[in-house]
Amino acid sequence: MNISTLAKLLRKTIPQLREIAQEHGIPGFQGRNTRIPYNSAIAITKILAPERLEKLKDDDKIYLPPSLTVAELAEAIGKPPGIVVKTLIMNGVMATLNEKIDYDTAYLISQELGVEVYPETKEEEAVSTTTTIVNLEKVFNTKTGTNLVKRPPVVTVMGHVDHGKTTLLDTIRKTNVVATEAGAITQHVSSYKIEYKGQPITFIDTPGHEAFTAMRARGTQLADFIILMVSAVEGPKPQTIEVIERAKISKTPVIVALNKIDLPNADVEKAKADIAKFGLVPEEWGGDTPFIPISAKNNINIDKLLDTVLLLADLANLLGCMDQPGQAVVVESYIDNHIGVVTKILVTRYKLKVGDFVSCGPVAGKIRTIKDTEGRSQAEASLCDPVEITGLPEIVNTGDLLTVHDTQKAAQMAADMEKAKRNFKRTYIYKQEPNSGDINLFLKADVNGSLEALKESILKIPQEEVRLKIVGEGIGKVSEADVEFANVTKATILAFHTDVLPKAAEILSKLKVNLIQSSIIYELLEWVEEQLLKNKKRQTKIEVLGKAEVLAKFKSDKPGIQIFGGEVKWGKILDNKELRVIRNGQDLGRLEIVELQRNKVKVKEINIAQQFGVSVKGKVKVEAGDFVECIDEIVLE
Repeated sequence: MNISTLAKLLRKTIPQLREIAQEHGIPGFQGRNTRIPYNSAIAITKILAPERLEKLKDDDKIYLPPSLTVAELAEAIGKPPGIVVKTLIMNGVMATLNEKIDYDTAYLISQELGVEVYPETKEEEAVSTTTTIVNLEKVFNTKTGTNLVKRPPVVTVMGHVDHGKTTLLDTIRKTNVVATEAGAITQHVSSYKIEYKGQPITFIDTPGHEAFTAMRARGTQLADFIILMVSAVEGPKPQTIEVIERAKISKTPVIVALNKIDLPNADVEKAKADIAKFGLVPEEWGGDTPFIPISAKNNINIDKLLDTVLLLADLANLLGCMDQPGQAVVVESYIDNHIGVVTKILVTRYKLKVGDFVSCGPVAGKIRTIKDTEGRSQAEASLCDPVEITGLPEIVNTGDLLTVHDTQKAAQMAADMEKAKRNFKRTYIYKQEPNSGDINLFLKADVNGSLEALKESILKIPQEEVRLKIVGEGIGKVSEADVEFANVTKATILAFHTDVLPKAAEILSKLKVNLIQSSIIYELLEWVEEQLLKNKKRQTKIEVLGKAEVLAKFKSDKPGIQIFGGEVKWGKILDNKELRVIRNGQDLGRLEIVELQRNKVKVKEINIAQQFGVSVKGKVKVEAGDFVECIDEIVLE
């Protein structure tokens, strides 16, 4: 087993283990050997900690902790420290021997050096998995923190399209958000903080259209509570059911807001019964789900809905950590033409200040400005504050964690590690063999959430005979570089909710690059589906018209051309059809007829019992004794 794993198990340093092993004459610990025979590991464990014998792993795997120094990694995998440092640098991580790296980085470096490593426990393996899906307990860090304070609830408003989510938030905020969205469908995530009865509540709005599944998935992960908007007229719809299922998985409490009760055809009791079929049983029916009949448009019972949120928040005793470095989760990220990259975040730990050094995914920066949801500048942001910051040099992913560091170097190193991990994954994907039948797409969107929604939706489209391949993606307006890249990769540019820069527009027609532009996501998806249908291979039926035996093969002066003579056994051979070569009952492939002759005269067909000569082209080499079938491939509509 690995010496570093054994040292951790026995709570000794590696030099101490070597010294004890030498004292007791236990073999396998001499020199710089990092692999210890299992029997030797048992022997030293019996001396130092016999109660831990059961925890020894009887295998030859190298187990690494969640974090370790570069020097410890080098010793664990048995590679020279200089080689490990060099490999880190080549992957963009500038680290010295004494600096710590996380398990994911150690894993990737070990892979490059040809060594398989494993996390020490299943729990650590789960923590080390890179994901943009947010885990609420993890981001608020209430398990490891000691200075915990009461924090505001985070509420996600979700539901089927046009069931009133944005209207509810509009009523609460007294603003008109709906009018700014294309097609009256919310296509961005918004977050804002309100005060109700002197208590703050943070709201996150997620799109209801089916294309925005990934964004809604994060909504259920991040929220303390979900307000599920359901029309009392229509009842539960596909996205309603999706939210219920995701809430079950994430164990997020749900408050059902039965909307549009002011309409004459509203049926509250029927809507309750229909929703109860999916596991959300009203409290008045003996269940544990609050159902609040409301009218978001006419501000009916909105106070009862907010009272319910505060009541559940008190019962849940929501806490936040104040004794660890500040952290936030990215809600949205986009480029503003005047101020650069803007990142919408929700503070999930301690606080952020102007001037803080931060890392966010593979990006490091320094917070330049902080603004609240009304656009007012502030010096800092506290727990559960939804704010916009500037200072990151690049767009980051929705769901990425933004973390405060003591120094610029520490922030950059954390970003470099994450970049190395993501680049490793991208390189692996890039090395996969391309498919000549692919439809190549280059995606552009105004903000990262929109881009992710478009990407997720495209990947959900069934792909059987024809594959969709996303060759590139980006945020902002379509640029010259985008057009040139699409030209090289033979890709169509799908521009969602964004424009084309003038210079890019100039070269679009010159390079004959296809651009599909829309601010409604399902219009782009319809175009993609149409292309799949156009490119889909139609089903065909093979009809055998005749069969002939190859009697002799003749020399040909033309390269790539074969000449042979044969006799038709049944049916007929036509000059405008293909020949299928059969040898010993096996289909060897097809040949194309160049010229068909009978008695040295060019003819269009040869009938049964007639002999003929034919010149063909194709890869299959014909031999005397083979049979050839004249086939017709019929396309089935």
